[in-house]
Order: sequence, then structure tokens, then C-alpha cells
Amino acid sequence: MHDCYIDKEPADAGQYGRILNTNTVGITKFMLDADLSLLWADDGYYRQTGYSEQEYKDNFKNLRQHYAGYPGDYEFIEDSLAGALKNGGSGIEMEVRMPVKGGGFVWKNISASISSEIVNKYPVCYITYTDAVQKNAADKCRQCPNDKIQYFKWMMDEYEGNIYISDMETYELLYFNPTACESVGRKLNEVLGEKCYEVIQGRTSPCPYCTNDKLREDEVYEWEFYNQNLDRAFMIKDRIIEWEGKKVRLELSHDNYSLEYRLAKKDRERDAIFRTIPGALARIDARDMDTVLWYGAKFLDVIGYTKEQFENELHSKRNYVYPEDRERAVKIMKKLKETDEYAIMDTRFITHSGETRFVTVTFSYVRAEESWDGIPSFYSVGLDITKERLEQQRQRKILEEAYQMTKIASEAKTNFLSSMSHDIRTPMNAIIGMTSIAAANLNSPGKVENCLNKISSSSTHLLGLINEILDMSKIESGKIDLMYEEVDLPKLFQEIMDMCQPLFYAKNQEFHISANGVRHEKIITDGERLKQVLMNLLSNAIKYTPEGGKISLRINELYSPLINKSQYEFCVTDNGIGMSEDFLGHIFEPFSRAEDSRISKIQGTGLGMTISENIVQMMNGTIDVQSSPGNGSRFTVSVPLEWRAQQDDAVDNKLTGLPVLVVDDDQMVCENTTAILEELGMRGSWVLSGREAIDKILAANEQADDFFAVILDWKMPDMDGLQIVRNIRQKLKQNIPIIIISAYDYSDIKDGFLDAGADAFITKPLFKSKILHILQTFITEGRNVKAHAEIPSKPDHIQGKRLLLVEDNELNREVAAELLEMQNFAIDSAENGKKAVEKFQASAPGTYAGILMDIQMPVMNGYEATSAIRALPREDAQAIPIIALTANAFAVDITKARSAGMNDHVAKPIEVDRLTEILKKWVN
Repeated sequence: MHDCYIDKEPADAGQYGRILNTNTVGITKFMLDADLSLLWADDGYYRQTGYSEQEYKDNFKNLRQHYAGYPGDYEFIEDSLAGALKNGGSGIEMEVRMPVKGGGFVWKNISASISSEIVNKYPVCYITYTDAVQKNAADKCRQCPNDKIQYFKWMMDEYEGNIYISDMETYELLYFNPTACESVGRKLNEVLGEKCYEVIQGRTSPCPYCTNDKLREDEVYEWEFYNQNLDRAFMIKDRIIEWEGKKVRLELSHDNYSLEYRLAKKDRERDAIFRTIPGALARIDARDMDTVLWYGAKFLDVIGYTKEQFENELHSKRNYVYPEDRERAVKIMKKLKETDEYAIMDTRFITHSGETRFVTVTFSYVRAEESWDGIPSFYSVGLDITKERLEQQRQRKILEEAYQMTKIASEAKTNFLSSMSHDIRTPMNAIIGMTSIAAANLNSPGKVENCLNKISSSSTHLLGLINEILDMSKIESGKIDLMYEEVDLPKLFQEIMDMCQPLFYAKNQEFHISANGVRHEKIITDGERLKQVLMNLLSNAIKYTPEGGKISLRINELYSPLINKSQYEFCVTDNGIGMSEDFLGHIFEPFSRAEDSRISKIQGTGLGMTISENIVQMMNGTIDVQSSPGNGSRFTVSVPLEWRAQQDDAVDNKLTGLPVLVVDDDQMVCENTTAILEELGMRGSWVLSGREAIDKILAANEQADDFFAVILDWKMPDMDGLQIVRNIRQKLKQNIPIIIISAYDYSDIKDGFLDAGADAFITKPLFKSKILHILQTFITEGRNVKAHAEIPSKPDHIQGKRLLLVEDNELNREVAAELLEMQNFAIDSAENGKKAVEKFQASAPGTYAGILMDIQMPVMNGYEATSAIRALPREDAQAIPIIALTANAFAVDITKARSAGMNDHVAKPIEVDRLTEILKKWVN
């Protein structure tokens, strides 16, 4: 009786009686063992007992337990079944009492039949229960006790709902019970033999939604629909049965006017409500406070067990709860028995797989006299809070880590302030003390000069300390920026050499520098920051290497898979005092200094390595250190750098094929220089000593294959460069160009080598561009020419130039003006940006050769003043050099100054040499 689907739900079933779920008929299946174990029963049976299916199973596993209060009735049933089994399984009938829920009994007629089925080696019997008042009707239909079909027809006739049986192939109705006839409003003889879809649906053809393809013999198919022909909704149960020798469709249904329909609807609504509850529902036996009498919603999902695992392995006990939490729960439940209140607790469940789950559980107590079945119980709801609890644990861990970091940061801040107080006061004490001594000895020029030298040294150290603190502050706040630009490696290392040379001389240290495999000399990086890192490593090597020690710097260009990039390595090695293994783990920490009496008097902030590491990391590079006490140290900086292809290093055809001899006691320098020569198309060869060099030069002369040039290191172990030059000039008539290599400023040795016959000088490291440039100077119309002629210097055009100095601080203005006048500049001054704009605007074009502009000033700052000057409608407004003269010394400040229209940047305090160099660059 269907028209449109509303719901469907398959369910387990047995034989015929399993389908007839009614209050008046009950079907059971028992195993004929010692206790008559129940295998299954239909809903009608459970209704007759007054128990739900779950309650019945929780309380009784067999018929002996069910009849525990009526042992005589049980023995009667047991003896009757034993007799039937002896007689070959014949059917039996009897009238006995059935115990019901809540105490008491009802009289029932039972009919039992023993089947041929065997379960666990025991025969199986089917028992049908009917009310005793229906016995006479049953007798009429059981004239042949063995005719199950006739008995089944009688049960279907008595069924309160609709039943029909139809042929699954022809759709002919084979059976229609009285209730079904009443539902369709027709008599039995009018419907038998007719098509089911004609009688029930009012259709002329089979239903397009027919469920025949969904039916099975061992399972009931349940669904709900609204029949438009009969104008009502039905709950349906369908399955396939054996009927008169063929498979047929059996359909049972209740319409929405019946009590059964409404009860089924309520059950479905209850189940739907339970399914929406996000947690578990359970009823716990208050007698043992452990047995789960009933469960629903997501109970099995929350505890992590299947139905079978929970019932067979845990035996419906609360063994899924942590032992200590079970004990707590029992204490709470005992207390609730006394107070009748409810309680909430957090507990832990252990799933079947061993996973721990955190669950919030509620308990509400119901006394036996208030319970529908007389059993005192705790109704419980459990909500799985595992995700929330794990998130709380994660957050707690984060907070603990943050607390520890804050604590460490606080300690670091305390240590920082302590270290800074000491490190700043030390040079300040020297400055103040030396100033007082100088003031007291104005009539002693020697003493005043000594004081001024010490004041200058302490000031320089204090300035370096302040710069490092500011650098560190910028790095930690993430505000430091790298200014990427094209950097010329030969020029960069020349600047480093110029700064380090006086330090090497002061300690009489031997310094070696070399470039190995450097194919690209133009790179893109922050040159100043890279120079800062290398200078820090070299200055540390100088400080911690004793007098007469050795220090080296090697530059390597290695392959990188990145396009237009190479991996550049800068290795600084010394044979100084070295470091302990314990200190190596702290070398990059702020203010870290090894505890060594030998270095206690060496000035240093302990910030240089921290800053260097951070800069290298910002360049996506690494810095590695190897050291041991007494064996020196080796620092390796490795950074990926983009390079620019160079067009000016092309091979000079005039040099192609010419032989050049390289003489150096460092084999790596020899091999690298020879490789560069071969890249230039020349024939390079090398030797490691002066005697080998003289022998090879003479041998080449005898074979009429003279060297085009000799590249000679000035410092050799067996015979120094000066002796080698003299020997070559004495023994060889040809004037072969001799180029002297030096890692230092060669001004001190220049005259001696020129007198001995040297032609030119070149400083390490030997880059390709430098070698090419110096060799090209010896090619002119097929003849060699001297390359050491002095290039006349350009006259210095900055003498007497007038500058506009813009500075709001009177003392700073006075100092700057005095320093500039000492360099023969004429100075006009202005105390803020507005007055500077007015002075420049009032001056004639060409009056000022440049403007030195402070940044932070009242009325109008340096950026605004620069923009205002650049915007003036006069020719020199765009051309005049404007140089920032400010204490804002970070990369971002330099960028901001250039964006405002300034040409360059000089940081305070003023270094006269640096300022003069910048002025020469722009004023000239």
C-alpha cells in the first residue's frame, strides 16, 4: 500500500512469526539445551512480557531465568518439549503462565514445533504465544497440527494490521487478510487473483517504485510512504517467504490511524532525537553502579567499541572508564543516592584501540519506586571533549613555553643592562678621566697629546659599541633592511684590506688572502653588511691571534642550482688562541665572551658574532665555526649570491697563447692564478720557489720561448722576491715584465723593487679583472712597456669651496664647522631646514658647492628641506649635492634620505676622512 517513499530501514528477522509484530501473538526461537537459551523473539513476544528487547536481554539469557519465579511452569514446558523431541519432533500445545515485568503473570496458550535446524549441536524449536482467550479460535485452525501454513494463515487473519501476499512475477494477490480488505473497502473474493498494484494503488501497470528488488528471505525491509489512492500514510515491513511451493512477497503495514503506527512513529522520533544528541546516553544500574542497562545516541562512538565488543568483551560493564575515574564516579553516585541531586564530572575513557578520550559525564539518580521497571538507575549523558582538552593542553604548553621565554628574556634583559652598564662606563670613564687630566696639564703638550689619543681611542670604541647595540636592536625588532646593489668584489676586498692593514702591521701578523674559482666578480648584495660581517671576523682574528701569528681570508665561488646564482664561501682562519668546545655552543649569543685571562683586557662588546650571524641568516646563508684551544679558529660564511655577467673580461686576442710564469709559495694561489690565465687564453705555469723560477725562466730563454711576463710573490721562504728580481735581471738580457704580488700596501717596498727591475704591482686576492688589466698594460704595438709609471693625480678642486651646513644643535654645528674649515672649506650655517631653504633661495647660483643636511630638526626637518630645495625653480636646485649628516645611521634611513632627494649619507659622529672622501666624490 504505497505511493511515495518516506523512509526505509532493514531489520533482522526470522521465519513467518518474526514478521507478525503484534500485541496478541508472539513468536520465539529457543535452543533445546539445558536452560532453553533464547535465540531470538519478535516484538510481539517482548510486548507480552512487558519488557523492551534490550531490557529482556539484559535480564534473561534463557527461558529458565525468565521462569525463575515459576519453576513448575518451566518444568512443564521443558518436559513437554523433551517428549516431543522423543516422538520425532511432533508439535505440542499447552496453557501456561508467562511472567511479566513488574511481577505477576498472564495465562498464555503456547504452540511449539521442533525444526530440523541445529545450533551449537542442539535442536531448535519455535514457540508461538497467544492469549488464552483465543484458544478456541486457534483450535479451529489447527485441526491438522502439522500444517504450519494453516496456522500461519490463522495468525495473519488475527493480525491487527494489513497483510497481503502477492506473486513477485505476476503481481497477483494470493492472500489478503480481513484488516487489509477493510482498508481497501473490498471483499476477499473481489481481490484474490487481482494485481496488487490495481487493488492497492489504483494503477493499471506495475509501480515504478516497486520494492521487489530490495526484498530478501533473511531480512525485513522497512519503509514508510503515503498512499494517494487510499489517502493515508503507512508503515510497511516486506520480505520474501515460501508460500505453496514458490517465493512470494509478504507485506505487513499499519496506517496512520492505528495505534501501532503512532507508536512506531514515536519510536522513530525518539531515535531521531537521540541521533541529534552530540554525546552518549546511558542508563546505569544503581544496584552495582557498573552495569549499563540501556544506551543510545552516540554511546558506542564515544566509548570507541562496537555493539558486539561492548556486550561480549566488556559484558555491558563500565570497564571502558579509567580505573581511578571509575572509583571517583562510584563515590559520586553513592552520594547522589542520598541527596537525589545530579552531578557532573570529567573522566577518561579507554577505547577498544587503546586511545584515551576525555569525556564530561552527568549523573541523575532515579529511585526504584520512581522507575518504570522498578530498577534504581542513574541516567547519564557523556560529551566527548577530547579535541577541546587536547587544545587546552596545547595552549597550556604554549603559555608555559611563552612564560619560560619571557623569563629567559627578562634574565637576558637584566644581563644586557648589566653588560651595557659595564661596557659603556669603561670607555666613558676613560674619556672623562683623560679630559680632566688634559685640562689639568694644558702647559704640558706631550701629556695633552697622550690624553687626546686615548680619548680618541675610547670614543671610537664607544661609537662601535653604540652601533652594535643599535644594530642588535634593529635585528631583534625585525626592522633591519638589506640594501641590495651591485657590488664589485675586487673593490670590496680592497676596502677591507685598507681597513685591516694597519691592524696587521701593529701586531706584526702575517696575512694571506686568495680568491679561488671566482668566475663572477659583480654580485648583487648589501655590500656594507657583507663587509661588516667579514670585518668582524677579521678583527676578532686579529684581536685573538698573538703577535707574529698568521691569518688568512679565502674566497671561493661554488656551484649553485639556482639560476644566475653561485654559492660564495668566505673563510677566515687564524692560528690564535682558539676556543673551547663548551664556548662554541654560545659564541653567537649576545654578550658571550670566553672566560680566559689572556683576553680579559681585550675590548669587545660580545655582540659582533650575534649581529654577524643574523645578517648572514638574512642573506639566506650560514656561518660555521671550528676551533679548539691553542689551535686557532676557522669561520666559514656561505651565502647564495646573484651575479651579473661581465662583458669587460673578454679574452684579449693580443694575449692569446702568451706564456706567463706564476711564482708563489702558496700552491692554491698558483693553481688559481694559472686557471685564470688559461681562461684568458694564455699559457700559464707555476713554481713554488725562487730557485725553480730562475731555472725555468732561463730554460725557456734557451728554448727561444721566453715568458711574456712573470707574476711573482714578494715574500718567498727560500729567496725573497727582491732577490729573485735581481737574479732575473742579471742573468737574462731580455726585459721580461715582472709583476710583484702583495697582500699588503706595497708603498713601503715599491721603491726597492722598482730599483731592482720590477715593472708593476698587483695586490691579492688575484681576480681575473685585475690580472687582465695589468697584463694589457704591457701590450703596445708588439712591444712591452713599463707599467709602473705614476698616473698624475688630478688637482684637488674642493679647496676653498663654500658649503651650507644645516644643524640645529649649536655644539654639533660648531664641531662640524671647525672640522670642515680645517679641510679648507668655507662654511655658512643654518639652524633648521626652513632657514636653509631661505638661505639657498637667496644665494646666487653656484654660491654653494654642496649642502650638509641634518635630519631631525625643528620647524622643518631635513627630508622636507631637501624636497623644498629640489622643487625650487632654479637650475642648480636639482644639481647641488645634498648630503645627509645625521645620527640616523640604519639602512632604512639611508634609503629614506635618497628617496627625499639626497645624494649621500654620512653618519654621526663625524669621521673627518669619511666626510672628506664623500665631499670629494660629489663636489668635484
